[in-house]
Amino acid sequence: MQYNKWIRDWKTALAENFFLRSLCLLLGIGLILNATVFRSKERIIISPPQITKEFWLEANKASPEYLEQMGAFFATLGGNLSPASAEFNVSTLLGYINSPSHAEMKRDLSAQAQYIKKHNITQAYFPSAMNVDRENGVVSVTGEVVRNIGTVRIDKEEMVIRMKFTMDNYKLWLQEFYTEYPGRSKEDKDKGHNKATEKAKTKDIP
Repeated sequence: MQYNKWIRDWKTALAENFFLRSLCLLLGIGLILNATVFRSKERIIISPPQITKEFWLEANKASPEYLEQMGAFFATLGGNLSPASAEFNVSTLLGYINSPSHAEMKRDLSAQAQYIKKHNITQAYFPSAMNVDRENGVVSVTGEVVRNIGTVRIDKEEMVIRMKFTMDNYKLWLQEFYTEYPGRSKEDKDKGHNKATEKAKTKDIP
């Protein structure tokens, strides 16, 4: 009886061993195929916390929902500035810029951050509309911007932030980042702002 039981246990062990070996082999083949044959077709589905819309990424392509969420993030980062946050916000933006004019953009953005710190300017941006052009990777955010020097408001106007994105091996890059002011004429864009700044400087700031 013990001999028969041992034979049954031995055959069961052989069957289990064969099954586990076969399973490991199939898993190994699946991993190899996934890393080689199917790699170029890979698509990642992401639903991160605090973001209400699910979006997907491919190696060189992103869904409109992803561009929308990242556009909102960069618009908030670049639109809300203060003496305390300007350098950090600019540094974060520069980490995503991949453009032939990177050096020029870095110089311009850094100069703006220093200007904001020097003159104690606070800028608050309130987005109200967004447009996503997936084919060209362009996101436009429209809203109202309010600027203060100290506690004195110097201006309030409509501002459009335009961003051009590209994807490279699942990495999002910011190729262009610039602002437009629909309420201004091209000639007085800087003139009006400088006058408002000088006017605010003559007031007593508590």
